[in-house]
Amino acid sequence: MYEKEEIISDYIKEELSDVPNILNNELTLNGRNFKHRKEFEFIKHHIDEFLEKTTNNRYFTLLGLRGVGKTTLLYQTYEYLFKNKNINPNQILFISCENLNDIVDFKIIDVIKQFLESYHNTTIRRLDKKIFLLIDESQYDKNWALSGKLIYDKTKNIFMIFTGSSALNLEYDADSARRLIKENITPLNYNQHLKLKYNYNSTTASSSLKKLIFEGDINKAVACEQQINQDLININGYSTTDWDEFLKYGGFPTSLFETNPHIICKNITGMIKKVVSHDMGAISSITSDSQTHANRLLRFLALQKPGDISQEKMATYIGTSKGNVRNILDILEKTQLIFHCEPHIASPKRSIKSWKYFFATSSIKHILTSSIGNLNSNKKAYLGVLLENLVASTLFYLNEDENYFKLYYDPEDKSNVDFVIHGEFQKAIPIEVSMGKKKKRQIASAIERYNADYGIIISNTTKTIVKKDNIIYLPPKTFSFL
Repeated sequence: MYEKEEIISDYIKEELSDVPNILNNELTLNGRNFKHRKEFEFIKHHIDEFLEKTTNNRYFTLLGLRGVGKTTLLYQTYEYLFKNKNINPNQILFISCENLNDIVDFKIIDVIKQFLESYHNTTIRRLDKKIFLLIDESQYDKNWALSGKLIYDKTKNIFMIFTGSSALNLEYDADSARRLIKENITPLNYNQHLKLKYNYNSTTASSSLKKLIFEGDINKAVACEQQINQDLININGYSTTDWDEFLKYGGFPTSLFETNPHIICKNITGMIKKVVSHDMGAISSITSDSQTHANRLLRFLALQKPGDISQEKMATYIGTSKGNVRNILDILEKTQLIFHCEPHIASPKRSIKSWKYFFATSSIKHILTSSIGNLNSNKKAYLGVLLENLVASTLFYLNEDENYFKLYYDPEDKSNVDFVIHGEFQKAIPIEVSMGKKKKRQIASAIERYNADYGIIISNTTKTIVKKDNIIYLPPKTFSFL
């Protein structure tokens, strides 16, 4: 037991000493400081309120897929506390549960108790100063939520941020849920990409595009689009191929300043492997065979054209049972590597129709496809497949964040469109996605079938937003600011 405490003590000592000195390395690349994601302002706001004693919000989780920037957010939080708020480094404990798990079996609560006893000569309940806990990859301690709850209940002087995969969603009870505040960290949309890469941010893009999509009002979006297009011309270093590269390699902060596509592919492929080998096991006990099946299943999905795929077909392809496929798909969705889209039909019938599966970003689909060396020879068709994934993931994350509509696919056999979005008290809105020829016939048919007020075509055949009768034409680059 003493040896275990000694190992943890050495780890705490090393982190307290090292983190202030490695901030520059963690938060810069080639002399450029990493810009802040919008979620940093959320964290900063709550830290300020905590220090001013105007809030009781002090227990947070940042959830998201590997590689989306959660660890960087923690380092930026540390930097803000240390450099802007003059918090003493011994009052900020940064823990990587993944690294600590590699050297010793531990519980977060025990690490915190040891830290407070060794460096502040106190207990959680007797603590009389502000302490900040920045705990990365928390899922490596199955009892992380209980630790957070105990700390929250025993003191008002500790501010906690736990990060991890969406597995964290599964690991807390109702008591913990009442105390903690969740913030989803999603892959970057194009607006966020521009902010981090070029320090450009259109503050009205998202709201004006929501008005276009959900109300059919294009006026604000047209004005916003015109301003964006003018601004992009004047951005120093901005390339006209930037959006095309974003479609194939974007969504992850690590790709922002990397110009070599082979390195980007290696980084994202490594992330995928780690999700399968580490995060899937943290969510559910699975065998090494199931991990192999998961890798095969991801490549199978990457090679498929958009469409509903039966689990029988997947099972046959990877050589396992339908039940195992169902289990693997469920776990992969919980890691946030993939998500599904159900058909727009009555609920009782929905369970008998196959689902469509999409990747968290179009770049994951592209990199998995290209790593197999099986890119579609029809360039427009292939880019259309990537664009459909980008549209699906953008709408999926918007719904996850705001939860006022549902995303479906259109199950019509003939003249079907790609997506249908439907709010609880709103008419359905059909959406068609294409690279190349506009499919007016499909959208017109869907508008009639769904008794919709209007439909939307997201296509590169239009340079700007246009509304003709009851059809809105939306350029892909403009849409990706949503």
